[in-house]
Amino acid sequence: MLRNSRAFILDAMAIYHLSIKPVTRASGRSAVAAAAYRSGTRLENQRDGMVHDFTRRGGVEHAEIVLPEGMETTAGWAKDRTALWNAAETAEKRKDARVAREVELALPHELSAEQRLALTREFAQEVANRYGVAVDFAVHSPHGGADQRNHHAHLLMTTRTLGRDGLGEKAQLELENRKLQALGLPTSHEQLRELRERWEGLANSHLARAGWDVRIDHRSHQVRGVDVEPTQHMGVQATQMERRGVGVTRGRLDAEAATRNAQLVAEKPEHVLALITGEKSVFDHRDVARALHRALGDDAAVFQRAYAQVMLSPALVELQAAGEGPARYSTREMVAIEEAMATSAERMAADKGLGVEPGRVEAVLAGQSHLALEQRAAVRHVTAPSRLAAVVGLAGAGKSTMLAVARQAWEAEGYRVQGAALAGKAAEGLEEASGIRSRTLASWERGWERGYDRLGARDVLVVDEAGMVGSRQLSRLLTLADQAGAKVVLVGDPEQLQPIGPGAAFRAVLERVGFVGLEEVRRQREDWQRQASIAFGRHRTAAGLAAYAEHGQVLLQATEADARGALVRDVMADLAARPEGSRLVLAHRRDDARWLNDAIRSARQGRGDLGGERVYRTAEGERAFAPGDRLLFRENNRD
Repeated sequence: MLRNSRAFILDAMAIYHLSIKPVTRASGRSAVAAAAYRSGTRLENQRDGMVHDFTRRGGVEHAEIVLPEGMETTAGWAKDRTALWNAAETAEKRKDARVAREVELALPHELSAEQRLALTREFAQEVANRYGVAVDFAVHSPHGGADQRNHHAHLLMTTRTLGRDGLGEKAQLELENRKLQALGLPTSHEQLRELRERWEGLANSHLARAGWDVRIDHRSHQVRGVDVEPTQHMGVQATQMERRGVGVTRGRLDAEAATRNAQLVAEKPEHVLALITGEKSVFDHRDVARALHRALGDDAAVFQRAYAQVMLSPALVELQAAGEGPARYSTREMVAIEEAMATSAERMAADKGLGVEPGRVEAVLAGQSHLALEQRAAVRHVTAPSRLAAVVGLAGAGKSTMLAVARQAWEAEGYRVQGAALAGKAAEGLEEASGIRSRTLASWERGWERGYDRLGARDVLVVDEAGMVGSRQLSRLLTLADQAGAKVVLVGDPEQLQPIGPGAAFRAVLERVGFVGLEEVRRQREDWQRQASIAFGRHRTAAGLAAYAEHGQVLLQATEADARGALVRDVMADLAARPEGSRLVLAHRRDDARWLNDAIRSARQGRGDLGGERVYRTAEGERAFAPGDRLLFRENNRD
């Protein structure tokens, strides 16, 4: 048993770690030295003449500076690491000044190097956009004798906003709470919590897209009701000392925590199970071993005893006996959550008290000649009296168009129609496409906790991309809606976006209450394009790409520069041929998107499309606008 158990622990579960700390002169540090060390480069501090050379250090996979979107050209000077961090030093006069702020992140080792870089770059870009600062990030890989799962990143932020010629005012994160409150802004503690929550959501989204059934949780063990003590992150100096055989306090603390955890597991093995179900609702014995190893350390005898105690815990439920694969387990708590969700779903589906009068539905449908038969059937399904309805459809199948018509019918009957989605982008998309005012599920839940925006018996709540919602969150939502007498409409596709939290909740509800399907793709006009979209939606990517290649729609260029240039030429040619038409250019990287936007705009200027340009000062520095520009606002100001 011990030999097999120890073999499980080579690939531990994703771990949450995000720490934020200042770089201050009072502690003898400088922004230039911090940037040089993290990026593995050689930089000179012009303030004191010291040269910091870390070009020989290992483990730096990638280093990059990101600026707020739209400032690549107006503040391009900040892409120079020496110029940026010397400007940060020059901007501060006090001998105890804070010259930078660092965010340290544990990257999921489950992701590939490219995926970890994409995740870090996206988070760094969001931080830069939110605070208007430059962010110098570095992705570090394990090296030397380090734990080979210890992939991490450092984000070094300027404490002042970025401008055309230098650094400006203090960034919002650096202001005192008194000033923040006077300005009606979140306190520094609230901002830090939001950053922690955002990292959790972004990392979990990338894990889900990569096909991993593991999740991280920013909440402490105490908040989650778990008594197992977490181990502490050990910094580079302490790690190096420990490797040389020098005892360090933090290492002793971890050893003491492991001893206390072993005693706790013996008394309450369900706490280890709670850690596992925070990441996945169904697991096997290897997941148990990984969680124990993280909590207990490397003592084989302690591990063996704890493993036996957890596997014999009455909190453990075997869902599937071992056969071709290992046995599958859950916990009584997760089973109870999913049973409660199923009970609420069945009760709401059976309750026929919240529908639209059929004649009114048909009157609304009479004016919608563009709707297909299956879309009409879906409108009738969701406006029927049942208080729970579900719609399943591929991307491009017309779900949003159908919901826009259903909204008209609900509102004609006097219902209040509101929308929700797990991600902010999805909520915005739902509102834009259907006219249903929408927010994130987290925003709804925070309001409900504070007594705001309670659901009532005349409310219809539409949940888009329901396949991404985990069991705990969907159970809470259905329970609240059931108690309030409200109607819930779940929309999504369980075959596409997977839950961010544990549990395949949407699929479970569909199996209990049924659904109406939208199977025909309408976004494309050509039949081969529709079939390709279906192939992509059903994970047959090779077939989808092959269809486009066969029709000459996959074009390869020799270099990245050639591909960019070809895109710009194609856009301009299409603009000349179809001036009233629409065009969409997609790029995987934000840098490419910015370059393409600038290049297309320059081409349009050269053609005389954008005359009368004027320059305005925005939150991201000076920006030029002209009649004919298309603007995209990235933030709502609801005040």
